[in-house]
Amino acid sequence: MSQPSPTSIVTYVLGAWDLAIGGDLLLQGVLFAQTAHYFALYHSDLLALRMFVLGLLFFTTLKSMQMIAILWTQNVTHFTDIRAAGMMFTANWLEEVNIGFGAFIAFYIQTFMCQRLWALCKNPYIVLALMATFTFAVIAALIAVGFTFNDRLMARSAWITVHFGVVVGGDILLCSAMVFFLLKHSKQVLPQTAGILNAILKLTIQSAMPGAICAMLTLVTSQVGEKANPAKPSTMISIITSNLLPKFYALSAMCTLNSRRTILLSRLSDQNTSSNEGQSGGRRTGGARAVELGDFGKVNHIQVRTQVQTTHHIDNEARVFTHSHDLKGQGMEEEGTESGSTKNSLP
Repeated sequence: MSQPSPTSIVTYVLGAWDLAIGGDLLLQGVLFAQTAHYFALYHSDLLALRMFVLGLLFFTTLKSMQMIAILWTQNVTHFTDIRAAGMMFTANWLEEVNIGFGAFIAFYIQTFMCQRLWALCKNPYIVLALMATFTFAVIAALIAVGFTFNDRLMARSAWITVHFGVVVGGDILLCSAMVFFLLKHSKQVLPQTAGILNAILKLTIQSAMPGAICAMLTLVTSQVGEKANPAKPSTMISIITSNLLPKFYALSAMCTLNSRRTILLSRLSDQNTSSNEGQSGGRRTGGARAVELGDFGKVNHIQVRTQVQTTHHIDNEARVFTHSHDLKGQGMEEEGTESGSTKNSLP
């Protein structure tokens, strides 16, 4: 079996890593901006949610630091040894742990997405099945890392395939479940709440699409071509997409969090143009809570709160109306009593 030429190694392996590292750093810059935007606008979020964002920032920053270290080792340490640079995934721990680190970040974000699904559907069987799927995916990645350290490359390749296959299947199931329950609840709530849920539905599809496409491309390209020859175009695509996948997941989570204010303002502007001031004022509180993370799935709570506010408004009017009539009745009774007593006092 012929060895890949140095030119093909530089083009399809080292070049792929350079492009992947550049893309990773670019997406990390976007994540820095998204995180700053989040902490500037959402001061009243739950502490657990803010800690999730801080954890996401920490792990993605650490991932970018790892990528910078790989870039230095590949292009400086192994500057004169192309084949050693091309085989870093079996000889250097920075690349050996890469698949496991990326899988851990993906699992961290998938857990957050499962929490959103739980708030939406309250179905433990669906959520537990998805959590089991994503847990198996990260375990498969860790097994692949173990085989990498033991130089069992064929077993490593098989478990990497299992990892990405399970990730793709889990992503499809998660996105499908969220779309189904959002559509289901949008038909059962008040019109203004249904508009918010439809906006969240569009956001869910748009934010999940880059990660799903990236995972699908990684799975397909990892199965194309000769396994013994890593220097091929499919390897180049696989290296790029697999390294960008954790950052696409992170951007999906941050876009979901940072879009709440935009969704709320757009819905309030629509309500202000289609309803009077009293109605729009009565709906603001429910709409604001509807786009908070913890209330994404609490559709029944949104509906009940809106109805309670409207009923409370009517009850106040009725109470005033009844109270005024009671006063009138009491006045009439007092007048009748006084007139009766006057008549009794007359001879």
